[in-house]
Amino acid sequence: MTMRIVVLLDCVGDARPRFETSLARAGFEPDEVTIDIIPDGATRPKTDLHRLVSGASAVVTPLTLPVDQAFLDAAGPQLRVVANYAVGFDNIDRIACAEREVVVCNGPPPMTEPTADLAWALVLAAIRRLREGLDLARSGTWKGHEPRMLLGHRLVGRNLLVVGAGRIGSAVARRSIGWEMKVSYTARGPKPGIEAPPISAVRTTLEDGLPEADVIVVTTSLTDETRHLIDARAFELMKPTAVLVNVSRGPVVDETALTAALAEGRIFAAGLDVYEHEPRISRELRDLPNAMLLPHVASATVEDRTDLTDICVENVVAMLSGVVPPHSVDPPRDR
Repeated sequence: MTMRIVVLLDCVGDARPRFETSLARAGFEPDEVTIDIIPDGATRPKTDLHRLVSGASAVVTPLTLPVDQAFLDAAGPQLRVVANYAVGFDNIDRIACAEREVVVCNGPPPMTEPTADLAWALVLAAIRRLREGLDLARSGTWKGHEPRMLLGHRLVGRNLLVVGAGRIGSAVARRSIGWEMKVSYTARGPKPGIEAPPISAVRTTLEDGLPEADVIVVTTSLTDETRHLIDARAFELMKPTAVLVNVSRGPVVDETALTAALAEGRIFAAGLDVYEHEPRISRELRDLPNAMLLPHVASATVEDRTDLTDICVENVVAMLSGVVPPHSVDPPRDR
């Protein structure tokens, strides 16, 4: 029986020849596996989408596409793997996948370094008021240098709190060395890699870490426990000079509470690459001069997105070959 791979997005680096090469190396004949690429899969009507995935053995999905029970039922019982073109997987019903013995895969390695880079770009942009500076420089109204114009805050020697020190959070902490920052972090367990010199990070709790932090970078995964982890109470604990950066998932931060904290000057600034109701961003947040906003581009480099395509190919071909994929996601323990 011919197996079928369905790719529901336009992967960077051209997925088809990569699949063909990898399948050949794994010993598949050209007529054993078909490859269907639907660049606009995420925006197709649900009935059309379900028709397209029907009979698939493997599906490559963008993070904007919900993979729920209806999607899995439409694909059929022969579906073996859902390979998400992302490090996150909150768009996938992992329990429904586990019930159907469908393996969920993601692509962590290429996401780590560019996301940490962008987190620091947002830190610098927010603490030095780059949005306001860009607006002024382009406005034609700039009257020249003034001693009090667009004063930001010093970064060197300040306190950094990393919320969720996994791969990306640890990479963010490594980049703090150049600013000689004091680093603390939250995580489910200790992280010896960043506790050792020269970072010398200290594990803490959110309640203890927020009042001391000058810069807070959120990199934790989105789960039921972390939804609105940064809420109105968290903003009350922050310094009025604090900068918040979120490169994890939008719903980790209560966006209404964040907007109020920024508007009322209860924190200094924020840098966001993700949003609670993405892609919609509220006008109130968009209009705030102390909100540096980007459209979810943390991993957007040619090299890293191409690497992600290769990882998705590797995950899928491994599953079709009966081999454990290199980047599978553990199923949740319970609903």
